[in-house]
Amino acid sequence: MMTEANPRIVVIGAGIVGASIAYHLAGRGAQVTIIEKGAPAAGATAKSFAWINVSSALDVPYARLRDQALGEWHRLAAEIGPGLGLDWCGTVFATAEASKTEQRVDTHAAWGFDIRKLDRRQIEALEPGLVNPPPVGAIATGEGAIDPVAATVALVDGAQRAGAQLIPDGEVRGIDAPGNRVSAVELDDRQVPADIVVVAAGTQALALCAPLDVTVPIQSSPGLILRFETSGRLLNHVVVTSDMELRQVSDDQLLVGADYPDEAAGETVDGVARRVTSQIGTRLRGGETATLTSVEVGVRPMPSDGFPIVGFSAKVDGLYLAAMHSGVTLAPAIGRFAAMEIVDQTEVAALEDYRPGRF
Repeated sequence: MMTEANPRIVVIGAGIVGASIAYHLAGRGAQVTIIEKGAPAAGATAKSFAWINVSSALDVPYARLRDQALGEWHRLAAEIGPGLGLDWCGTVFATAEASKTEQRVDTHAAWGFDIRKLDRRQIEALEPGLVNPPPVGAIATGEGAIDPVAATVALVDGAQRAGAQLIPDGEVRGIDAPGNRVSAVELDDRQVPADIVVVAAGTQALALCAPLDVTVPIQSSPGLILRFETSGRLLNHVVVTSDMELRQVSDDQLLVGADYPDEAAGETVDGVARRVTSQIGTRLRGGETATLTSVEVGVRPMPSDGFPIVGFSAKVDGLYLAAMHSGVTLAPAIGRFAAMEIVDQTEVAALEDYRPGRF
């Protein structure tokens, strides 16, 4: 960890996590340069289903971190305004496996989080567009979704207003760390001096850190995002079924998240798109007239144990790592906590379980 009074901080990556870290650092008066190989949110962030939730948590500490993150989204909304595209619509679980739904509810309710069971009649009242909903479902009323591109752009704009510099279209060739101390970030056409480098580059973190002998065990986890044009709203909440996630992003736009094709089983992207289109037509009232407008592959950074990787490297002084799924849920909390650790030179207890040194 660096000890300079006002270190030069370079944030690599202007996805939603990097944008949030830059926003919170700049808001604390830090000298911040953001480097993004394209435009803000142009990578995995733009191809995210963008569901903000606690109910995907794997254990109690992670659930608490995600719950804190939901509160931080409310804080950011008060600071930045409606430009984040937040929609606190809640989540309805309508999966076919009643036992799994009941287990999810019982587990998260025991942890103290807001989720409760629904019967078929209640599901139908909340989501009349669902055809033949399951007999047992659930609702998490405090969850929602966001426009990930709008939110990221708003965070980068806020960082720039606070004095941060953005270098778009900046291809990072390497991180200089003579004597295992960060000194600069190398671009194609220049060198950017740095006392601290924050690597928030998603799946690229592995390649960026490997020359420094720093292991970042993340995998590429692809998923499909399908957009449909609809004649009016078909859904009221984020809806989670056994094989897809759905949400209405506007009165005439439906977003669907689906698993990437199992190539070993002979599936293709086009094949999955046709299957999902058929399912929309039979599972949602009005879905038969929905028109598929785009199919994108989102490559999500997935740490090997499923938990975030956040904190200073023990091997390279001044190297701070931030890699996780779901960055959309966690971004505001990670941004504020990372800024506290970097600026105040103190460790945040909420991140204790997620340090890079655990690998």
